[in-house]
Amino acid sequence: MAIVVASPPVSQTSPAAAGSADLPAACAAACAAARLADAVGISAALFGAPLEAGEVEALRRPVRQGALAAISAAGVPEAEIEAAIAALRGLGEGEAAVSALNSAFCLLFLGAGGPRAAVPYESAYRGNGRLFQEPAAEMAALLARWGLHPAPDFPEAPDHLTIELALLEETLRRAADGSDPAAAEAAAGLFARLRGWVPTFARACRANDPSGFYAAAAGLLDRLLHLDFAVSDGGASH
Repeated sequence: MAIVVASPPVSQTSPAAAGSADLPAACAAACAAARLADAVGISAALFGAPLEAGEVEALRRPVRQGALAAISAAGVPEAEIEAAIAALRGLGEGEAAVSALNSAFCLLFLGAGGPRAAVPYESAYRGNGRLFQEPAAEMAALLARWGLHPAPDFPEAPDHLTIELALLEETLRRAADGSDPAAAEAAAGLFARLRGWVPTFARACRANDPSGFYAAAAGLLDRLLHLDFAVSDGGASH
């Protein structure tokens, strides 16, 4: 499922070519940014919609063979990822696991749990906690800056966790391929933005998740956002 899609074309800035002496460092930074983008994309998908049977099966596989392999490749310790997989396996197999996860998703992220929820919008954790406030307007402007908008089949406010992660993924990919010299700085800003509220979101997941999996997944996301990555004009270095 697409989370953000391109708006009508905007003018592009041609990337500056790296000098030959800078190529090894630039290549390493680009690879690190691309790995991180892959991991962020996986995390975004986990919080965007209830999981389907095929997705659950892919998540159950051993770390390096399953859907969470990109998070390991980005630098999150495998032991922490294995804990998330163990929580998932603890829900049983097949439809039993899918049903338990879908129930937890609705309770946590769609409001079915009432006060025992983990609201996936930045506005809930800033200011007065009311939804659709300043963070939503800020994210709408950021999306427009990058020529993007929420996909028609993902009708959420712009400060939804999945949309913020999708924009982070996009800016990391542009930093990795050098298509926009402003992308690395934008990615750094999004890291800081997400670090400002995702830890509180993760605590809410730990307190309220009946499945255990989303609590673990939120913990992995928090860990991912706090990895020691330095994002520079050449990409990200690990």
